[in-house]
Amino acid sequence: MEDEKIDPAYLKGFNDSYLIAENMPDLSEKISKVEGNSQRLQGMRDGRQQYLSEQLKSKLPSWLKNEKVSTNAPSPSKDITRGVDPPSK
Repeated sequence: MEDEKIDPAYLKGFNDSYLIAENMPDLSEKISKVEGNSQRLQGMRDGRQQYLSEQLKSKLPSWLKNEKVSTNAPSPSKDITRGVDPPSK
């Protein structure tokens, strides 16, 4: 877990912007173009970017996502003698 404290203004901007991006994409785009360097504004930019990133990832096929595909089937045996009769003496 992170020991670093997150600025409350940044966190509020991040959360607000994430919800705005989800529900009002046009407004979100306009807000992202506002100039300034405040913590809240930076949080708003990052919140929008996070939402857009998650939306893009959700549209990717499963083989391009970072998630591992779980298989319940056991791996095939790596036995090289399988199906081969042992030599007779």
